[in-house]
Amino acid sequence: MTKNITTTDFLASKAADKAQTYLFDNFCELLTRVFMALEEEEWATKAGWDIAFGASVSDADAAWRLVAFQAETVSAVQPLSIDDLLLHRMAGLMSRAVSATGIDALETVRSRAMHCIAQAPMATAAAVRDMAKEALSTIDQMLEHALVCDGDDMSVRALPLAA
Repeated sequence: MTKNITTTDFLASKAADKAQTYLFDNFCELLTRVFMALEEEEWATKAGWDIAFGASVSDADAAWRLVAFQAETVSAVQPLSIDDLLLHRMAGLMSRAVSATGIDALETVRSRAMHCIAQAPMATAAAVRDMAKEALSTIDQMLEHALVCDGDDMSVRALPLAA
């Protein structure tokens, strides 16, 4: 009697392997999307789009939703190395930052990001450390944007960014 064993490939495992392989690239894309969203927010503010059309029509809102989606995607990948662990943690903090509902929550995310970078092992790759520091600077920019918008009576809302 012979046994026939059929082997199948699971696309999900291949997709997970691909995401794991490109974790650094996906994190870089996350930071790029954050910078683009901040620029879109600045442009919308200068152009007066929030006043004329309301926050729901703004392209900035769509840009922040994309940032939130990318942050969740990157943070869903399980870290396999110390480099991956730092990127994974920073992506999770970026996700929390764009969904923060108050200045205090955003400041808490910022302090946790600083702690995360400070506690990273010395063996962490320089490029990964640089990306983590860039993520911290984007959180600082989000905080600055929220503080400016809270002081402006014409702005409809500042937080959460990815509403």
